[in-house]
Amino acid sequence: HDTTGARGATPTLAMSCVSAQRAWHHPGVVRVGKTPKVSRRGRFVRAATAASAGDDGRPNKNRVAVFVSGGGSNLRALHAAMQDGSVDAQLAVVVSNALDCGGVLWAQENNIPTLRYPPTKQDKADGVGLTPELLVVALDELNVGFVCLAGYLRLIPPALCQRYEKKMLNIHPALLPAFGGKGMHGNAVHAAVVASGARVTGPTIHFVTEQFDEGKILAQRVVPVFPTDSVDDVAHRVLKEEHRVFPHALSALVDGRVEFREDGVPKIKKKDGDAWE
Repeated sequence: HDTTGARGATPTLAMSCVSAQRAWHHPGVVRVGKTPKVSRRGRFVRAATAASAGDDGRPNKNRVAVFVSGGGSNLRALHAAMQDGSVDAQLAVVVSNALDCGGVLWAQENNIPTLRYPPTKQDKADGVGLTPELLVVALDELNVGFVCLAGYLRLIPPALCQRYEKKMLNIHPALLPAFGGKGMHGNAVHAAVVASGARVTGPTIHFVTEQFDEGKILAQRVVPVFPTDSVDDVAHRVLKEEHRVFPHALSALVDGRVEFREDGVPKIKKKDGDAWE
């Protein structure tokens, strides 16, 4: 990915405002609701969105960006958990590489801001769209404190990994470190599980680092794999657990209930006491 600002210049807040304003109008980024405005102090804001308030108007520091590339079922599960209070956070923005994916369409229907990243080749040629640094600035402008990758099929730039170190989670549909790495996503993972003869599988929530699928594991759930299972059988069983474990892990993270051992392995403290999961 390009790691410089517009025309190689160092990104600045003023530059981010111009790029963001172009991005909301440009096909490279989805625009939701009213046209964003730039205030006199150069801040990029969206007219219908209070960047520091929750859905009920009260201050909410736990603002989350969710990155998607597909249908967005985990996105919807996370949002539902935020709405019912299971996760003390607010969905601030949905980021996607695909304008027509189910997650983006759902966000549009629910008036949730969306951004496109990475930009298309044509966007780059035209000098519009978000570079990695400007993506970070755009998320900062929306007061995003945490990032969840919910089926996002693009590499995460180092700038984002550094900005959200120990604050960015990814979900993988198998028990890492098995069945991970390049090309292992969606039904390709479940097909590999079935073909291997493994008798258990399940989703993994891990922290995101610059190394693909190598971040420390925060949570896992185990489901059986039966000898008669099809790929779809396994996918359905795992997905049900994904919708449970992702909100559970995010809740612990935003609540400050995640601590790290000396070797960097995270552990979750239960809500009702000093016990560890």
